[in-house]
Amino acid sequence: MSNSPKSTRSEVFRERLRAAMLERKLNRTELAERTGVDRSTVSQLLSEHQIRLPSGHVVAELASALGVSADWLLGLTNSTLGPGEILRESLEVAEARPDRADVHIERWLQEAMGSKVRNVPTTLPEVMKTEATLHLEYANYEGKTPALALQSKQARLGLNRLVGTDYEFAMPVQTLTDFAHGSGIWAALTVAQRKEQLLHMAELCKELYPSTRLHLYDLTHRFSAPVTVFGQQRAVIYVGSSYFVFNTREHIETLTRHFDDLVRDASVLSHAVTDWLGVLADELSQA
Repeated sequence: MSNSPKSTRSEVFRERLRAAMLERKLNRTELAERTGVDRSTVSQLLSEHQIRLPSGHVVAELASALGVSADWLLGLTNSTLGPGEILRESLEVAEARPDRADVHIERWLQEAMGSKVRNVPTTLPEVMKTEATLHLEYANYEGKTPALALQSKQARLGLNRLVGTDYEFAMPVQTLTDFAHGSGIWAALTVAQRKEQLLHMAELCKELYPSTRLHLYDLTHRFSAPVTVFGQQRAVIYVGSSYFVFNTREHIETLTRHFDDLVRDASVLSHAVTDWLGVLADELSQA
C-alpha cells in the first residue's frame, strides 16, 4: 500500500471510523441510516482496498452520529471531544452565593491536600481576619452571618495548621496600608481594631511560616484579580457572583506563572512580612 499522506490519512480515518462504530455498537446499515449516507459509501470508507477520504459534509455527519469530533476522525487530534465539549471540560462556572461559596472552596481545598495552594485574596486573607473585621464585612452580607464567617475562618485555619500544608498568599501592599489608614470600608473600624487585625496577621504569619507564606506586591508594578490555584487540579478566578474554574493544564500553568511573578516581584517577601506588619501596627499607636 502506498505511504502517501493521503493513504496514511485514509488509513487513520478508516481505523477510527471502525473503532467508533464498535464503541457505539453500530453496524454499517445503522450508521448509514443515522447519517443519510449510502450503505455502499460506508462500506467503501471501511474497505482496506480503498484510498478514499469523504467530503467535509460526510465527515461532519459521521462525527455527529458517532459522538466524536471530525478532527479526531481525520487524525488531526487525539481528542474525541468537539470544541463545545472541550470548552465545557476546560472551564466551568461555580456559583459564589454565600450558601455555596464555602462548600466549593472547602471541597477544592480538600482535593488539593498535599499540593501547593496559591491565593490572591479579595481583601485580606480569610484565615487571618479578626472577629471585628469579619463582622464588618459580613454584617450586611446576604446569606452569611459574621458568626458563620468566623466558623469558616477557623475551619480553614485548621487546614493551614496541618502538617504538610503548603499555602502561599500574595496581596497588594497598598491593601494593608489602606487598611491601616482606615481608608474606604475600613473607616468603620476603630484604630484599636485595625491594630489588632495587623498584629493578628503578624502573629499568624510567624506561627505558620514557612508552610503558610504571605508576600506583598506593589500595585504600581503588578495587578491581579482574586485567584486561587489548587495544586495541579484547578485554578479559580473570583468575579463576585461566580467562580470561573479552569481545569486544563495550560490554564493552570498560566495562572501559576502569573502568581509566581507576583511573588518574584514582591516588595515584602514572606520572611520579612511579620516585622513589616509589626511596624505598620506600631505606626498606628503613634498616630
